[in-house]
Amino acid sequence: MKPTSTISTIYDVGNGGTSDGSPCTSYTVVNDPSRNIATSGIGGACDNGPLFNTTICGRWIRFVGTGGTIIPLQSPGENHCGAFLAGWFNGTLPTIIGTAVSGEVCFNVYGAVCRVINSVSIVNCDGFYVYFLPPMVMCNARYCTA
Repeated sequence: MKPTSTISTIYDVGNGGTSDGSPCTSYTVVNDPSRNIATSGIGGACDNGPLFNTTICGRWIRFVGTGGTIIPLQSPGENHCGAFLAGWFNGTLPTIIGTAVSGEVCFNVYGAVCRVINSVSIVNCDGFYVYFLPPMVMCNARYCTA
């Protein structure tokens, strides 16, 4: 039997979330099945590279595909999403279209719930969400999807 492969794709819409344009028309698309909460293992992934635009402290990201379209609203636990520290959104998704709300993505560390926190912004784009996600300050931590 031939092994299946996981293909990740990343591409920019508009200016890829690096301009002052609307987040709903300018974001970076991430289609990465390995980010799904069902993916186990440490993996060694680090959300601190160019995707998260370290020069402007983050980027507007839209998650698509089989990996999931939102950051999960509850902790998947450690060792999920291809990393040791699995990020989950601790809050409520916005209901008003086009309005950015602030929130936090939590990471559980050695059983301590929400030990590491990243401040994020989320916009409801009438059918999908985009997240302004800063780069991680450490390796083996990543934003999960569901």
